[in-house]
Amino acid sequence: MDTKHLKAKILSSRTYPEFFPFTPNDYVINIGCGEGPQAIVYAGQYKEMIGVDINKERLKNSMEVIRSYGIQNYTTLCANVEKIPLQDGVFDKAIAIDIIEHVQEPRKLCLEANRLLKENGELLITFPVMYEKFRDFVSKVGHFILRRKKKKEESTVWNPDAHNHKYPVNEWITIVESCGFKLNKSRATTLFPPLYLYGIPRFWFRSNIIYRIDSFFCKLPIIKNYGQTLLCVFKKNK
Repeated sequence: MDTKHLKAKILSSRTYPEFFPFTPNDYVINIGCGEGPQAIVYAGQYKEMIGVDINKERLKNSMEVIRSYGIQNYTTLCANVEKIPLQDGVFDKAIAIDIIEHVQEPRKLCLEANRLLKENGELLITFPVMYEKFRDFVSKVGHFILRRKKKKEESTVWNPDAHNHKYPVNEWITIVESCGFKLNKSRATTLFPPLYLYGIPRFWFRSNIIYRIDSFFCKLPIIKNYGQTLLCVFKKNK
């Protein structure tokens, strides 16, 4: 278990409780939970959270770390997020962080979220925006300057750890709304590029002053669509 990576994820998750608060009575489904940093950053703010992920070993390892934080009301379920074996209308809130671009069919994920939520339930979801553009740009520059050989053609076999879909923000929103949701609010997670990929600490999350300034601009119209990812809250239609 890469605890350093998990701690970095916890740090960068500080935006979620501020933008999408829970209540102590909320039952929450964490769709595509991965290492489960949201269970930690939201600790004490929910009745129960279930994390769903397709990687059994990752779930097992993450539980050891989560228990070390003294969290007991978090459980995991190994399943494909496009077909989750849980009852309809059980959860008050759903979160789907950095997952929709990884699945085979994004619409199925959204339909599952709708099915699992209670009437008027809410969904917090992220869409990739500038993150991939930044990585693609750096990669192209590297190929040009260093004359690196291009990577082999990507496999056509689905890889749940890869980014399998690229859509403009408005198309992502249309996909979710076509599954019985209505967009309530949105903001960028951060306007800083993913410098941590190159060994630079996430100072924009560590410094409260920088974080507050960044957050102010992350909420502005138009500008918010140019962050690493777009953070959206949708409400389930009646």
